[in-house]
Amino acid sequence: MEINISGGIGVDAQTVMTGRGCVIGQSGSGKSFLAGVIAEELCRAGMPFCVLDTEGEYGSLKSVSQNVIIAGGDRGDVGLDVDFARLFEASIRDDMPVVLDLSDSVDKNEIAQKALGALYEVESREKRPYLVVIEEADKFVPQVVSRKPNIIEEIGVRGRKRGIGLFITTQRPANISKNVLAQCSYGFIGKLTIENDLNALRMLVGSNEKLASITRLSTGEFVPFGTGSEAQFKVKARTARHIGMTPSVGSYRPASAKVASVLRELKGSRPAARPAGERPRASATVHIEAVEAQVTEDDARAYAGRLARRRFGPFGGAGESVDLIELLYMPLGVCRMRFPTRRKNEYMEYSCLVGRGRELVRLDNGIRTGEELSGVSPRKCLMTRELEPGTDNVDASKGSVIGGMDEREARAYVKDVFPGAYVSAFRTIHVPVYRITLRKGNRVRILGIDGIYGKKLDLR
Repeated sequence: MEINISGGIGVDAQTVMTGRGCVIGQSGSGKSFLAGVIAEELCRAGMPFCVLDTEGEYGSLKSVSQNVIIAGGDRGDVGLDVDFARLFEASIRDDMPVVLDLSDSVDKNEIAQKALGALYEVESREKRPYLVVIEEADKFVPQVVSRKPNIIEEIGVRGRKRGIGLFITTQRPANISKNVLAQCSYGFIGKLTIENDLNALRMLVGSNEKLASITRLSTGEFVPFGTGSEAQFKVKARTARHIGMTPSVGSYRPASAKVASVLRELKGSRPAARPAGERPRASATVHIEAVEAQVTEDDARAYAGRLARRRFGPFGGAGESVDLIELLYMPLGVCRMRFPTRRKNEYMEYSCLVGRGRELVRLDNGIRTGEELSGVSPRKCLMTRELEPGTDNVDASKGSVIGGMDEREARAYVKDVFPGAYVSAFRTIHVPVYRITLRKGNRVRILGIDGIYGKKLDLR
């Protein structure tokens, strides 16, 4: 079985899944594209692998196979705080590819070491073919002298007997650990022009003539080595063994397990089974984090009464009457962010509030959102301390919580507003608001009053 990478050109699946390979090329040479083609072909073949995605580029694999699990990023199925051992057990068991989206992570290497360490332990028991793809490998295994163990070097040297393959991409081979680069028995080299990088490839390609040809390659063109073919090519479009023996690829088929059930398992939210024919029961109350109301219902009624008289009865005529008052809870996303400073590994930490309509919210003698903050610098909406909510039990059957908060959308919005900031934590709190119905005959008007400051609030 072969993994097709170009018209009539393929790489042995056994080599890909359990060997050590690389794609090397300068920026713009197409190395990530080639790695993406290999990932797509593995998805179609139903072979499991993990990608360390430093730029959030591999989410598109979902269009190839819905069984891909994305961990981390704005649209991840699970966060990077997931139990990695359980994640990889499920990935190996059900042949599900995993994308670790590290694009938002401050310390990408720490997460990579933790995740791949868990994979190494799982594969020490399972010993099934499993490929690890590492983008920008020079960031994870640099050519430096360090006493600290590196799990990627461990996988490169000893992972084969456990069934773990390694495939790396880099644009600076001179900066990558020689312990890893020397293990690569096959690979693809795109355009390179830096002399130090070309010299670092002599151990892989040997021939001066082949090194010279590398400087003349165009985008998407590669020179292979160790694949059984020496011909330059252009990558295609994306669309019983004894102990110590390298595990065999064997026969694979596309994963039949439903990814939703695996995600429920990882999130610890497996639903309890119901007897056949029994309808689900609505919960009587919902436990939420809520800021304590400072404005009483009587205060809200009095304030609404004053507003009603000013609008409809300035000359003493009949005006609106307060028809109904409801205490509701409006969700706000609390995004804790870290801003890098000029000092390495030091950050400034702030929080901000995000509303349901992808807008910043400011609690400044009133709940201010949307147009009320037009012209206000986003930086002035940052908080050095988060709100300290209490708790409340809200009657869900009466609709006392206004909608919900989409964490993914909130995180994506904050990244757009504050470029360079890393969202380190997110939670939803609820602020109290009064929805008041004012009536005059058959004409009604809805008025919102916030339950913290007692100010008028737009409830659209």
